[in-house]
Amino acid sequence: MAKLGDKRLISTGVSVLFCSLFAVDATAQSRPEVAEIMPPAKSGECYAKVNVPAKYRVEQVDILKKEATERYQITPARFETQTKRVMTREASTRLRAIQPVLEVERDNFLVAPASTRWVRNSLNGESPLSDGERSDLIAAGIELDDVAVGSCLYEHYIEPVIKQIPNRVLISEATEKLSTQPAKYRTDTEEVLVKASYKRLIEVPTVFTKKQDRVLIEAAHSIWQKGTGPIQKIDNQTGEIMCRVDIPAEYQTVDVEVVATEPLLTDVTEEAVYKTVNVQKLEADAVEQRVPVAAEFKTMNREQEQTPGRYTWLDSRTADDSSPTGRVVCHQASPAKQIAYDRTVVKTAGRFEPEIIEEAYEDVQVNELISDAQSEKIPVAGESEKIERRIKVADSRFEWQAVLCETNTNGDIIARLQAALADEGYSPGSIDGVLGTGTLNALEDYQRKNSLAEGGVTLESIKALGVEL
Repeated sequence: MAKLGDKRLISTGVSVLFCSLFAVDATAQSRPEVAEIMPPAKSGECYAKVNVPAKYRVEQVDILKKEATERYQITPARFETQTKRVMTREASTRLRAIQPVLEVERDNFLVAPASTRWVRNSLNGESPLSDGERSDLIAAGIELDDVAVGSCLYEHYIEPVIKQIPNRVLISEATEKLSTQPAKYRTDTEEVLVKASYKRLIEVPTVFTKKQDRVLIEAAHSIWQKGTGPIQKIDNQTGEIMCRVDIPAEYQTVDVEVVATEPLLTDVTEEAVYKTVNVQKLEADAVEQRVPVAAEFKTMNREQEQTPGRYTWLDSRTADDSSPTGRVVCHQASPAKQIAYDRTVVKTAGRFEPEIIEEAYEDVQVNELISDAQSEKIPVAGESEKIERRIKVADSRFEWQAVLCETNTNGDIIARLQAALADEGYSPGSIDGVLGTGTLNALEDYQRKNSLAEGGVTLESIKALGVEL
């Protein structure tokens, strides 16, 4: 890990890096081999020989997707429509049944008259008293009939026996249902020509077959890559092991449709079309029918008390030596029970009204052939598609670029570099101001994805990340 104060220079993968700590003397500047290798630098600046990636331009290329062909445009046969009037039904009489008008009247049936009863717990209670509770009250000297309605006592109760008395109630009065028997006809038929025979053209369209073509996307080229052993070529200037690697051409496979069979044209003779028209002859006129409808009744039960309830009560309000049982008995009023129902009565009697039905006619459409079907060949253009092709405009190369080193950096710059990498979505590790493996790997990843020179902490990359020195 390179730290501030280390004698190692800040570089990632380049063996040679120099710093100009002092002014270069005139003798050194006069040497042509030094001027050829080293770029001019000011005191405190550092340079490294870095790999500048190749540059490409992208162009759009048209490729054939479907060959040109032909198709037939068919003009169908032309017809002229004529109308023929045919009688389809003779005149007759139709009876219209006007049904009786019924009216619904609303009525009430008394199920049970208004009454009073004894209930438990409160005046709103639903549980009736038992025999034991009623006997207790009588034994206590309480006259139940004298207790005012709406008053409450402590009680036991047995519900009285209620008898259901059936009553027959008229629901719907007697009436009649009217209907008609329609007129009877005898059916005759007649054949009418509605479409003459003609010739129809049918096109068998072009048949295509698919094939695959290979389209050049990027031509073959070569690039420099870092070597890993002593047998690779050695750059004499930097001492770094570099290898020239051939990159094969890149192709894209494209599906192309080519014509397999040309379009064909054939004709079919369509036969004439006839329509059978039915003609109805009157055999018997309509007649009226009346069916009596009996009255409807419904049986409803009326409640009647057959045996009154019996009570045994203890009135805790008048007994000095007893305590309440906790069960309250109240004399509750029950309203009369009624069932609302609808009664149907006849308001207006039914009747028949005759109606004369005139004879019926039908217009039959007849098609006369004017001209037969025709065809015309029309060219169909082919289809193409645009794809992108990358073309190299400059090879990768090595050049000297200004970089950070121990003479022109500090922990604050490294920390800001780490923060900028993290903001761009790269992972430099901890923001600790120490240039470690995680930071160097993140920087190389950023340089590679942004087509920047690789091989050092270049000022080009620092500027691209927006870090101020």
